[in-house]
Amino acid sequence: MHRAANPTNRTWKPFRVRAGYEWVTFHTLRKTVATLLADAGLIAREVADLLGHSRVSMTQDHYFGRGQESRASADALESWAPRGS
Repeated sequence: MHRAANPTNRTWKPFRVRAGYEWVTFHTLRKTVATLLADAGLIAREVADLLGHSRVSMTQDHYFGRGQESRASADALESWAPRGS
């Protein structure tokens, strides 16, 4: 049941519909902020503290976007490969 007195239903939901972003939720915004902070160089513990998570793994597993794959592991393995292979 949706109650008009609920601020989410009264304000946030109609705004999302008018803006064409029905899929955006407060959780979507939290995940986006967490990913942006991680991309800006904050460590997972700092982001977890901001989000109120006691476990850093919760923040890393559920809030950080995957981003681009790192080449670091591939580069490290390639350094062990014999030349010419």
